[in-house]
Order: sequence, then C-alpha cells, then structure tokens
Amino acid sequence: MKSYFVYIMAGIRRSIYIGFTGRLEVRVKQHKVGEYPDSFSAKYHCHKLVYYEVYSSPHSALARETELKGWTREKKIALIESTNPKWLDLAVDWGRIMSAHEMRRMILRRVGSDSSSGSRPPQNDMGLRTNIGQQLSFEVQQEQGFTLVRLRSVDKTNRLTFATVCELNHAVETLARATHPKPLIITGNAQFFSVGADLNEIAALNAPSAFEFARAGQKLMRAIAEYPATVFAAIEGHCMGGGLDLALACHRRVCGPNASFGHRGAALGLMTGWGGTQRLPRLVGKGRAMQMFVAAEKMNAQQALAAGLVEAVVDDPVTFITDMFRAGL
Repeated sequence: MKSYFVYIMAGIRRSIYIGFTGRLEVRVKQHKVGEYPDSFSAKYHCHKLVYYEVYSSPHSALARETELKGWTREKKIALIESTNPKWLDLAVDWGRIMSAHEMRRMILRRVGSDSSSGSRPPQNDMGLRTNIGQQLSFEVQQEQGFTLVRLRSVDKTNRLTFATVCELNHAVETLARATHPKPLIITGNAQFFSVGADLNEIAALNAPSAFEFARAGQKLMRAIAEYPATVFAAIEGHCMGGGLDLALACHRRVCGPNASFGHRGAALGLMTGWGGTQRLPRLVGKGRAMQMFVAAEKMNAQQALAAGLVEAVVDDPVTFITDMFRAGL
C-alpha cells in the first residue's frame, strides 16, 4: 500500500512550512539542498523536518494538509511540540546530497519498514514511518544489450501515480549513471501502455501539491529525454494522457495494431503539465496536436503512423525493437 505524508519543515525563527508528498525522503532532500530557490521554504531556510503524519489515501492527506494550514501559529507549534518538544530534525542524516535509494537504505537501518499507514506518529516516536520497500508499479529487467522497463499495476491500466512517477524517475536516473548505459525499452501490457495520471489523485490536489506533481512529472520526462542512450516506447493498447507524455519523452516509438493515443484531459477540464503540449506538436504538427488536446480526439495506430507519432506498427513491439538492436539499427 502506498503512503502519503503531511509534513512540517522548520526554518529560521521557527518559520513553519507545511506540505504534502508521496515521497517524504525525496521532498526533505529538496528542502535541505534548496532545490527551489524562489520558494518560501528556501527563503526562510526550512531545512528541519520536525513533524509528519502518514496516510494510506491522498485524499485524507490533502484534507489534513489543508486543515493544518488553516490553524493558528500557536496551534501548529503545540502540535509539533506534542511529539517533538525540542524540535529535533527527524531527518538530520539527510543533510548531504544522496540518492533516494541511499536514503531508503538508511531509513531501513534506523527504523525498518512499518505498515501503520493512516495513523499519526506515536508520542515520542522520532522515526520515519513509511512503507519502504513497497511493491513498485513497474519492473526493470536487465537484458543483454538493453534494459526493459515494464509498467504494471493491479488493475493493469498502469496509472502514473505520484509515487510511481518518483520511483520511475529514480530508476531512470540510476540507469543513466551507469558506466555504459544501455538502451531502454519502456512498455506496458497488451491492453494498456498507460492511461496516465491517477484521476483520484488529481481530484484531491490543491494548488501547491498540483505544482509539485507537475514538477515531478516534468523531472521524469526530462530524465527520459536526456537519457544518454536511446529510449524506445513499445506501445500496445491505450496510451493516454500522462502515458502519452511518457511515450513522447522517449526518443523513438513503436506500437501494436491495437494502440490508441489521446489526451482526454480537455473532456475533464484538465491540461497536461508534463511536456506533452510541447513535444506532440513537434511530431504531428500544431493543427493535429490541437485536435488531440482541445477536442480530446483519439488517434489509432495507423493514424499515428501516418502522422509521424510512431515509426512502425507491428504485432510485437518489444520483439521488433530488440531485433533492431541485433541488426544494429
């Protein structure tokens, strides 16, 4: 089960920043290194994690974040001091820049994993309580000459939740740091490449958390676009919304005959913030892209081939791509 956090960072003169995230260790690192220099947190040096709560539902976490932000300063201070009277930095060991994987190992050594999602931290418990090591929404297979990243989810639709986006970004960045990075193939299953962001999460976002979610998606797409070896999207079935953004960030795209592409956000009053509005027009032209974004029109496999969105329509995209590797193409 995924975990979602409401957290409080403290800075100079005990300034208080309250936030929501699906990856507390990553977000705290961003605060500590000042990754967003124009933010309130950076301005007031909010580098100390002094309080957190963990939830199994993003709706509950976002509602709690909104509640806490409406509290008086005195009430916020009383909440912090009820579990952390000395305002100790609960992430004191996270001061140096380290990868999310290093942080996760460090947390496991200190407190181990915990399945108490949905409850607040117990009195005087200074450890980070999270589902470290939860099952990921993708798998990475190292093969001879390439790496296969297969998206997966319980419902088979391969939704790009906040947690999935962060974990996938970490995996891509880790693979990119290899001495000799191998080409990547990103794929899903026979019915779904990915339907994009989880609409339940989207509905629960407020302005700050929506901005954070957009930045996380942009970071993932940039990591794929800047990957030092060729990245292929092997697409079968539905490739929608954020899933299309993911495919567009790849360097090359091959699809099956049952593939369908679309950005249905306009029908829901949404617009992608993950770079698709820039990448799609470069491939298919501004007019066709506008039809997909504004009119929420879908494109089938043959239309995608004719428009230049994909370079081939084949029965087995992954096998087709690996055969290309063997042929040196």
